[in-house]
Amino acid sequence: EGARETVARFLNAAHAHEIIFTRGTTEAINLVAYSFGDAFVGAGDNVIVSQLEHHSNFVPWFELCQRKGAHFRVIPFGENGELNLEAFKAFLDERTRIVSINHVSNSLGTVNDIDEIIRLAHNAGVPVLVDGAQGVQHLAHDVRAMDADFYAFSGHKIYGPTGIGVLYGKEKWLEKMPPFLYGGEMIDQVTCKNITYNVLPYKFEAGTPDIS
Repeated sequence: EGARETVARFLNAAHAHEIIFTRGTTEAINLVAYSFGDAFVGAGDNVIVSQLEHHSNFVPWFELCQRKGAHFRVIPFGENGELNLEAFKAFLDERTRIVSINHVSNSLGTVNDIDEIIRLAHNAGVPVLVDGAQGVQHLAHDVRAMDADFYAFSGHKIYGPTGIGVLYGKEKWLEKMPPFLYGGEMIDQVTCKNITYNVLPYKFEAGTPDIS
């Protein structure tokens, strides 16, 4: 819990319980794709990513759209490696449920204008997940100043151990999302007829954490 408080200060999260420990960026994004996706994405809706994404921030959303009958919209980039924000604006509509975008491309090194992307999405009432794996160690990562709804990164990207990562999520979203994994720690009470789940952040932390 001390580590959770440290990470909350590092990201300037409003609450320590907005910090969910995962195995890394990949699991953090999958958590949102499954949990948020199950709760809020339906047939005919759409999800927006970009051509600059790591597979970890592309494939989970593609599979979600396949599973739900939603549309998968991909922002293209131009010759200079920068995203086409006019195309992004055209993709945003009343059926857009989430935008998931990296801060820095792992392949081209493009630094996306994340503040503008979030501003445009929020103006349309759409939450944004930021893949911070390639940016957290170099760029500003104040999640409240950025106004990211979700932010994911891996421990080894900031010179920590492998097999540990973080999902930050705004409390208002995490409270509404169902658990991603089930088992120990994430439960409140279990009977043969009814099961209730633990409070944040433990609702999303099934099993023994990577305490070592």
